[in-house]
Amino acid sequence: MKNFIVFVCFTLAILFLFQHCSQQSYVPLYRGPYLGQRAPGMMAKLFDPGIFNEGEFLGCSGFFNNGTVFVYGSMKPDSDWRLRPVYISEMKKNGRWTMPEIAPFSKYSPYNFTVGPDDQTLYFTTLKSPDKTTHMFGEQANIWAVKLEMDGWTEPVMMGRSINTEKYYENYPSVTIDGTIYYMSRREVGAGRTDVWRSQNLDGVYGEAENLGSPINTEVSDFDPFVAPDESYLIVCQEFEGGFGKSDLYVYFQREDKSWTEAVNLGEGVNSSGFEARPYVTPDGKYLFFTSNREESEGGEGIYWVDVKVIDQVKPKEIM
Repeated sequence: MKNFIVFVCFTLAILFLFQHCSQQSYVPLYRGPYLGQRAPGMMAKLFDPGIFNEGEFLGCSGFFNNGTVFVYGSMKPDSDWRLRPVYISEMKKNGRWTMPEIAPFSKYSPYNFTVGPDDQTLYFTTLKSPDKTTHMFGEQANIWAVKLEMDGWTEPVMMGRSINTEKYYENYPSVTIDGTIYYMSRREVGAGRTDVWRSQNLDGVYGEAENLGSPINTEVSDFDPFVAPDESYLIVCQEFEGGFGKSDLYVYFQREDKSWTEAVNLGEGVNSSGFEARPYVTPDGKYLFFTSNREESEGGEGIYWVDVKVIDQVKPKEIM
């Protein structure tokens, strides 16, 4: 009788595991780090793991939790860009990735975001809040944060008033190890239509926002800033004459005296004749991701990635 009970329990356990596994939908073919994609070199290439919906516009992307969680934004061509859903795919212990599911915080429409250096926090911008929906470049386009914990995602929290404003447009937050946050804002006080701003974290409290000024901010639109966790460099999307396309990725390096070098174009290995935006370096410091709407002859529109060494490659001698 005892052996029979053991047999029944074992059988039920196997059936439970089989049912659980059969309910889990995995990405076909690909497994392992970075959704099984072959790592890029010094020339940017499409990140194409086969999970994106064909014909949809891809936005920001990011890896969490030691590279085991991938988050990205995607939307249909005819949909409202402010209501772009965010999808999540997870790598299980068997190395396989789950098919993407809509993130629980998508109700906040986080259309632009980056991953914090803690590898757990997503800082995002939304034009939609629980009590108010605003229009493009309208009021209260603010920065929020949401965290991935052991039992799932927390509820998003709006960042402080020293970062956000009630009147202007704050967007594309990027955070350093010490909590300093860089972002773009369309405030009236500034060098151009859109400038890069910074708010320092002082013992858990954010100080008043400061405009980074020259040479980073110019008369053109300076947008989508990504700062290195140690603040050693800052990548900004800009539209300088003499660039490769409509908008290129430029990098500024920080000197020992905390001043910034002049802009350095990341080069033709990264930039194209199209529009490059949304730069982001993975928490492991290995790869630079960004979006591009380049021509089909140059690879086509989508999310691109490249070895982060392209940044060191253009570093001025004074910084070395």
